[in-house]
Amino acid sequence: MSFGLFGILYAIVVSVIAVLAVYALVLLVIFLRLRIKELKAAQHPGAEDSR
Repeated sequence: MSFGLFGILYAIVVSVIAVLAVYALVLLVIFLRLRIKELKAAQHPGAEDSR
């Protein structure tokens, strides 16, 4: 009985950690894309307009 209960708890904990990891990766990708866009805009002001 206790092993089954621990198995269920273990599955719940692992799934929660997996969901949080995916959520963190998505936020990191969005943040990095915005940051790269800002850095490129800061490094090359009006670079697209001059070409």
